[in-house]
Amino acid sequence: MAITTNGATFTYDTEVIGEVISISGPSVSINTIDTTTLDDIHRTFVGGTIDSGELSLEVLIDPMGTDAQKFEDEWDATATAAPTAKACIITFPSAATAATYTFNAVLTGFELSLPIDDSIKANITLKISGSVTIA
Repeated sequence: MAITTNGATFTYDTEVIGEVISISGPSVSINTIDTTTLDDIHRTFVGGTIDSGELSLEVLIDPMGTDAQKFEDEWDATATAAPTAKACIITFPSAATAATYTFNAVLTGFELSLPIDDSIKANITLKISGSVTIA
């Protein structure tokens, strides 16, 4: 059964971010450790550390508004200090089986886009630190 994305929200450091157009991620990758020995005829592996990947947001932005102000403020603060991991929550519409994805992430990218005959947008990249809790 398909579920619409209408009503999904993204919360960053306790603040719901308005005007979100799209969310991509999180993703997961697992490193592998080679356990092949000289008497093996096939390579063998065990799972290593898990990387919960990145999350990308595309948001409509008003430079004088508050929708993505949290990200702008944090990016501006990088002149004096590196960003720290903040709590993030993706809340799905109520019909979804998994209601939330919760994780910590560090702001790693903030890019404005001002195309002709279109709205001002920002592309925001967050690197997930640790695991993603699905509830």
